[in-house]
Amino acid sequence: MIRRAGGFLIACAVLAPLSAHAQATEEDLELLRLLATPITALPPLALQMPASRNHSYLIGRIQSGFRDGPSGKRMAATAVGLDYQILGGSVVGLTGGVQQRDCGLAGVECGRHALFGARAQLNMLTGGAMMAGLLKDNSTTSTFGAEFGFGYAPKVAHDLTACTIDAGLPFAVSKRRQRPRLTAFIKPGVIWDFSCGSSGPDSRKSYSGDFGLGLQQIAGRSLDIYLGAQKLFRARTSLAYGLTITYVRLP
Repeated sequence: MIRRAGGFLIACAVLAPLSAHAQATEEDLELLRLLATPITALPPLALQMPASRNHSYLIGRIQSGFRDGPSGKRMAATAVGLDYQILGGSVVGLTGGVQQRDCGLAGVECGRHALFGARAQLNMLTGGAMMAGLLKDNSTTSTFGAEFGFGYAPKVAHDLTACTIDAGLPFAVSKRRQRPRLTAFIKPGVIWDFSCGSSGPDSRKSYSGDFGLGLQQIAGRSLDIYLGAQKLFRARTSLAYGLTITYVRLP
């Protein structure tokens, strides 16, 4: 009897730390919430270069993104979107998709969940002379703007609902007279995540940096491909990366 009791106590002593280590903390839930919406689950989008100022355009979009979660498990997301470029300038758009992930945390149910988003990109300043001079290429143009987005994802862990709001200052440079056009883009920004309509950790602010490269007008003038990445300046968040394919419906 004493031997059995001793074996039981030893087993409890070994297993108890492991269970405690695997339990989700407030920080784990904050990170799961932050990484659940299109703003962080999908690759960043380049600031759309101005097209003809005489027309507005519909833009279809497919996105696929990857990043590691707080437990080191891979989280993949896929979505489709529809954007509307107003008179060749600013863009408004909607996004819907799913994220698949294994939280790797005891007591937290994670799997596939839906994600939705809305964003607006405002083209505030377009020019070519300065960047053309720096790059010694007269075909170069640049665009500076502002971006605002909202993301929503229900039931990301148990009944936890995720909402995120972001604001950023995107900047893009493109060689406009070559086809395909090479585009580079960056966007420093800030993201607020909170539990909208559910219990959860308090709201939190995080800083981010988006960057990437794209090839525009690959097939005719309609098809663009972008490779983008996002760095969150927050502990236990990995680099996100992914691919975006857009198709512009020209008049």
